[in-house]
Amino acid sequence: MNGIFSAAPCQSSIPLLVGTHLLLLVQAALVIWSSSVPGVMQAVAILIFVLGLAAFICALRGEDSEDHRDRWRRRHGR
Repeated sequence: MNGIFSAAPCQSSIPLLVGTHLLLLVQAALVIWSSSVPGVMQAVAILIFVLGLAAFICALRGEDSEDHRDRWRRRHGR
């Protein structure tokens, strides 16, 4: 796995982390913590925060470095 904290992070995890989901977490947290927002909007913001947190964790984890196209052939000895 080549997450954001590895020595050579994969190319998709850096823009995913910095460009979109970290900003989404900050914006959703501001909406949740503001006292003038109605309860329904806070519930939507909590849902967005959870989705953003899941994407943040996926960006930290990174993607698998091996090629998945030939996995079937290797497992079946072809």
